[in-house]
Amino acid sequence: MLLLASLFNIKAQTGITSAGFGLVDNQVEQFMETWRIPGASVAITKDGKLIYSRGFGFSDLHHSEAAQPNTLYRIASVSKSITSIAVMKLVQEGKLSLSDTVFGEGKILDQPYYLGVVSDQRIYSVTVQELLEHTSGWDRTVPCDGYPHSDPAFFPTHVTSVLGEANPVGDSTLIKFSLLKGLHHQPGTNYSYSNVGYLVLGKVIEKLSGMAYDAYVKSAILDPLGLHDILPGKNLAAEKYEREAEYASGAPIESCYGDGTMVPAPYGGFNLEAMNAHGGWIASAPDLTRLMLAADGENTVPDILDPSIVSLMNTPGEVNRGYAKGWSVNGRNSWHTGSLSGTASFICRTGSGYTWAFLFNSRSDNSSAFWKAVDALPWACIGSMPALAGIDLYSPVLNMSGLPMNVLNPDSVSLSTNADGNGDVSVAAYHTEAYIREPEKNANTVE
Repeated sequence: MLLLASLFNIKAQTGITSAGFGLVDNQVEQFMETWRIPGASVAITKDGKLIYSRGFGFSDLHHSEAAQPNTLYRIASVSKSITSIAVMKLVQEGKLSLSDTVFGEGKILDQPYYLGVVSDQRIYSVTVQELLEHTSGWDRTVPCDGYPHSDPAFFPTHVTSVLGEANPVGDSTLIKFSLLKGLHHQPGTNYSYSNVGYLVLGKVIEKLSGMAYDAYVKSAILDPLGLHDILPGKNLAAEKYEREAEYASGAPIESCYGDGTMVPAPYGGFNLEAMNAHGGWIASAPDLTRLMLAADGENTVPDILDPSIVSLMNTPGEVNRGYAKGWSVNGRNSWHTGSLSGTASFICRTGSGYTWAFLFNSRSDNSSAFWKAVDALPWACIGSMPALAGIDLYSPVLNMSGLPMNVLNPDSVSLSTNADGNGDVSVAAYHTEAYIREPEKNANTVE
């Protein structure tokens, strides 16, 4: 125990820093020590520039790998903001209206797989807007089949048993189970945070785009913005990405694979891959802030959404004025938090020009006191910031392509660019030992 305590108290910090940022570092370190968080990555922007990007503690549970500014973390329900941006992109393209109803013959999701279990006629009136605003009528606080809640993602083997489907549970199966059980409220009358509602939005995206949910998000949003550190998460430790953190959790739970084994909750206790549109993404803190800046209606960086669409996305619902469409709002700021076993995340855009992403590989006890401290941490960091001028830690968004290269001799090449020389960097690698010459091939062929 003493060894573990000493390991926990090792302060590992990574990322670019300068004089005056020590007080900001201290705020994060104190939070992590108070709440026993192994690792964290933080990105803070001001007026579109990345002014702070740091890693703290350790990304692995053996405390051998320091967390980096670009370490990848599961972001849990922050994924809902990504889904919201994707939905609003379809609205912008004229392929979808927020008033569209989702289920029923001739509607967006008219598959017999879903409609064959519907007995609650109110389901046929659920709209896209109600799904975005958590007023579709599903209420996860209501007990279900002996469980203290009705979120099927967290009793996955029961869902597959009821429906006679294979393990691990799929996203479509989770939706089908909720359709079978029916709604708890008349659509549009009651706010109740709903993971299932966002799974349905994922299927809406698939139907209207003709692509898998994550493929559409990648092609329509992430790739155009040059964001390559926002990725669909995987279930098991053996499948984690190279720079992805490991997740600390409590007691083992039953495996979602239905084999009766007990496993760490973050690694097979729930099917993260089936949580895609409501909680399945992983990301780095800098790329999350860049995504928010590209959907903020401001002109600091090019936006992926028109200002009118951003305004619509951030317009609060009539039932809950504190939640818009995939974002919590208060008239000045818009934000979202994410929480799963082994994961805590917090993103925010402020009316004062700040944007941040705080990502952790543990959520402590997930108490209200913990989340109150999470909410206070970024403001404490900003209050400790020194005066800033000209700082921007973002990497270049776009790479050069189609650059003409001519071989001058076996040891050198020439590279032509159309760059203006203002902050542009070109790198050419030329390895003469890579030549493979065969009689039937041109002598200049490189393989």
